[in-house]
Amino acid sequence: MRKAIILLLVVSVLSMTVSGCFGSFRLTRTVYEMNQSLNDKFLQTIVMWAMMIVPVYGFSALIDIWILNLIEFWTGTNPLAMNADDLEERFYEHEGKQYLVTTTQNRYDVVEVGNDENSFALVFDIDSWYLHSNGEVIKVTEESGTAMRLYGLEGELLSSF
Repeated sequence: MRKAIILLLVVSVLSMTVSGCFGSFRLTRTVYEMNQSLNDKFLQTIVMWAMMIVPVYGFSALIDIWILNLIEFWTGTNPLAMNADDLEERFYEHEGKQYLVTTTQNRYDVVEVGNDENSFALVFDIDSWYLHSNGEVIKVTEESGTAMRLYGLEGELLSSF
């Protein structure tokens, strides 16, 4: 059993390094987001431990590494990624107010329920995320090769890594 685990680890590492493929890990992120949406930190912890013991996280990561990320590398698209005509809506509550978040490809629209004036959008275009609010467009992130820059609402550089 120990040799099988070691072999599995070696194959996993080699498949990532040899293929040069570091995909979006969409399946693993979806499993994580499902747990994160439970809204109770104790329930989230229990579900996390259950998913580690069963091992849901491990299998989703292996499927991402061996199948989905390779497909994404060779075709340029991930089978689990959002398509141009996909739409997802979720309600969130923060400080007693409800918000509707509408997600489409490369865009998040956030609207306070009952107060359409309190809304904004995050839009991805080429290599940057932009905040659209009250008629203004502000660049909030920018990717350049392996570098990422984070900007404040006044346009000032907050962080670069």
